[in-house]
Amino acid sequence: MKFMLAVLSLLTIAGFKDEFITDFDQKVNEAYSEYAVTEYYNQNYGIKLVKGLLDGEVRYGFCFYSENSKDYYVRVSYQNKIYQLPTDGRGDVQAVALNLKEGDMFSIVVYNSRSKSQEPFSEFKNIQIMKKTEFETLEDTFIGLNKGTNLTNLKSEIKFDPDLWLYLSVLGIVLLCALVIFIYYKRRQGLFNQEIRSQNVFNFREFISSNFEVPGTSSQSYEETDFEVIEEDDEEETSSSFFDEHYSWAREEEERTDFDVNSYLQDKGFITDYSILSEEEKNLIMLELMLLRDKKQITRDEYLEETAKLWKK
Repeated sequence: MKFMLAVLSLLTIAGFKDEFITDFDQKVNEAYSEYAVTEYYNQNYGIKLVKGLLDGEVRYGFCFYSENSKDYYVRVSYQNKIYQLPTDGRGDVQAVALNLKEGDMFSIVVYNSRSKSQEPFSEFKNIQIMKKTEFETLEDTFIGLNKGTNLTNLKSEIKFDPDLWLYLSVLGIVLLCALVIFIYYKRRQGLFNQEIRSQNVFNFREFISSNFEVPGTSSQSYEETDFEVIEEDDEEETSSSFFDEHYSWAREEEERTDFDVNSYLQDKGFITDYSILSEEEKNLIMLELMLLRDKKQITRDEYLEETAKLWKK
């Protein structure tokens, strides 16, 4: 059974090879007015080189096939650069006429697909396109139909560095994130929405202004009047009464409750190391302190002292 499969496989490959070469020969015969052929075959691949007159100029072309599909592939070396040609599904090439002119020099290079190594044959290295007068001196040429054909252009071989793919991927992610942020900004969504940003935010400026009243002096008007000489004791009493009347903090210190605020907060599940807390956690502690103050469990002074500790930078 294995022998039969091997025989069928060989027949299939042989049939493909004959059909491939016959098709190339027909295209060459139709295109050129006169041409010559050089062939190279081994057990792995084959090359057929043609040179001839096409529209009054000497042109070169070739076909390449691999015995096993894509085991070998062909490139053209031209002016110290490697070029590739259009291929079929098997990776084989039919280039009836290359777009190279008289005096140009090129090489046909074959590579092993697995090892990426160059095959060590030199039959088609440093081929210089001959002049028309040189071609006319050749013997063993064939007469074609002279219908012409399109020239095959060499294509630069593109190789991407793996690091380049990584850089492009990172750049793509960055650009995508920037696009999403820009869309949110234009639509005023997420953090760019003023209503969302103002939710559950403790306004410390408002808190300070509500607890410390400082009388304004810019609107006060002074009238000229006669000053009376008063005794020093009277002056001290007047100054003291003025501060007591206008400044809420100018009073005798209240009695302390000795209420353990830290223990209370810890029992509530709060962290009392204020320096590591987030703004949201500090806002929750502020609510607890306000509650203790309103229930008279701590004095106003104790409330203000603890608040100062809480918001100390």
